[in-house]
Amino acid sequence: MKERVDVLGECLICKARGTVIRRGFFERKSDRKIIQKYYCKKCRKFFSQQTFSYDYRLRKRYLNQTVFKLICKGVSQRGIAQILNIKQTTVAVRIKKYGFKAREHLEKTRRTEDLSEVFFDEMETFEHSKCKPLTIPLAVNPKNRKILSLSVGKIPPKKKLTAIALKKYGIRKSEKKKKIKEMLMYIRRYRDKNILFSSDQATCYPNILKELFSKYEHFAFKGKRGCIVGQGELKASGRDPLFALNHSCAMIRDNVKRLSRRTWCTTKRIHMLEHILYIYAYFHNLVIDKAPLLMKNLI
Repeated sequence: MKERVDVLGECLICKARGTVIRRGFFERKSDRKIIQKYYCKKCRKFFSQQTFSYDYRLRKRYLNQTVFKLICKGVSQRGIAQILNIKQTTVAVRIKKYGFKAREHLEKTRRTEDLSEVFFDEMETFEHSKCKPLTIPLAVNPKNRKILSLSVGKIPPKKKLTAIALKKYGIRKSEKKKKIKEMLMYIRRYRDKNILFSSDQATCYPNILKELFSKYEHFAFKGKRGCIVGQGELKASGRDPLFALNHSCAMIRDNVKRLSRRTWCTTKRIHMLEHILYIYAYFHNLVIDKAPLLMKNLI
């Protein structure tokens, strides 16, 4: 029987074109679905429609979309496990896999969005203890409130906690500037000039922008006191020039359990917090686009 070349046109492993052929099928145990297998004549490796999927080798695929939505609507990992009667590790494995796909989605968003104007600032939280604070640099598109980029990094404790933290955990180096640069570098990949930046009056922002961008404008607004509603992110007095950013920050705090004010659900590992933030950014942007709220394959 004559071998047929796959419609993908290239091998997903070695990227060679015109070398992929269909080579058999298999029945996926989790849902009895028939999956097409492929073979590359150049690298001599097999792969399938499932190999590069976000749910590769996951069992209980019927839980995938439910877990995705619960993560983004203020339910903790333990809470999800209790609601769905599954193990916490089942949820944790999905968070890691979803996180990598959500990064790809955010990359695609930056590629398609108009980056002529960007609002950016930082949120703060902590890992395990308030003696170990974290910074979350965040950039949004003010025209539609879509999240464009984010990062998570360590910062030293402030005020009264400094002496206590030094005694318990030792010196904690600041990654603030490094993570702000990392967040802005994602923007720079697609546009490095003629950008209008708006932020608060943090002293390090002008120098970082000057270092990364060749031609830009920067408006710095004085920070205002937070109001009772909006998780302390929305501002109490008059018109807020950074409303699009602060509104998105308030939604993140409200919908990500470990970032809510006055919660006992805390972050134990920084990389897991970063995964969850990327997953929420994916969900947030889907809501704005009025798209189906589903974790999808982005290949």
